[in-house]
Amino acid sequence: MAASFIIQAVSVGAMFTYGVFFKDFQADFGWSRAAISGASSLAFLTMGLVGVIAGKLNDRIGPKVIIVASGISLGIGYLLMSRLQALWQLYLIYGVLVGIGFSTHDVITLSTVARWFTRRRGMMSGIVKVGTGFGQLVVPLIATVLITAFGWRSAYLVIGAAALAAVLAVAQLMRRDPHQLGLLPYGHHHDSGSAASGSTEGSIDLKAATRTLQFWIICIAEFSAFFCLFTIIVHIVPHARDLGLPPATAAGVISTIGGVSMLGRLVMGSASDRIGGKRSLIACFVILLCSLVWLQVAASAWMLFLR
Repeated sequence: MAASFIIQAVSVGAMFTYGVFFKDFQADFGWSRAAISGASSLAFLTMGLVGVIAGKLNDRIGPKVIIVASGISLGIGYLLMSRLQALWQLYLIYGVLVGIGFSTHDVITLSTVARWFTRRRGMMSGIVKVGTGFGQLVVPLIATVLITAFGWRSAYLVIGAAALAAVLAVAQLMRRDPHQLGLLPYGHHHDSGSAASGSTEGSIDLKAATRTLQFWIICIAEFSAFFCLFTIIVHIVPHARDLGLPPATAAGVISTIGGVSMLGRLVMGSASDRIGGKRSLIACFVILLCSLVWLQVAASAWMLFLR
């Protein structure tokens, strides 16, 4: 749990810094906003595609080796960003190398935690995802301080070195499932044999899932949600700067999203155990829709922070 929390915090925290560097790229290289955001889009595409492969490998070889490999890709990618000189390098380094580094933070940690818990699985997943919010809260602010004090290239060096060291260290704690240590999943021994087996009673494989309407509805819903969320991640800081907010305040907007999300992840993780994943997901989508509508009229600092 602790290792998964840290992996989420480091990976997603680093991901949320991209918008903080946006203005520096424009000032130093003269690249358009569309060109810069294109590299982020490529990174997210790489993350999704490699995540599918990583998930399959996790079923075979376990999370430790996979997290080590993605951690090396993430750390080296950020270290190389400090040497950035050309647009094609941005797409190669951030779009591909860093994208590979991002690919395992969700699929590996959450699938591994699910194997360790029969009871309170939703709550445990929520706690792991609090790491995401913690990273979102802290890392963009750290990046802003580093950029102000030492410049954006040095900021990338520090973030890259820290991410590399942290992910490689905590990866050593990851185990595919409790059976490797001669243990049972939490909650397995509290239930009768029928209850324990019931957790997998309704499970189906991927091929069967792709033939169901529900699978594709969830895919479309998640695609739509993350399309919006990743757009906010990349553009909210430069948008806030365009509205006249100073760099630290603009970074505070995206950090606030992460800070508030920590509470939301705990609440919705617990709610998932109580009211089910479907109702919890619907509630989150409604809240997200309201926030996106509010963003259309947000024109001042307090409105952005409230959003």
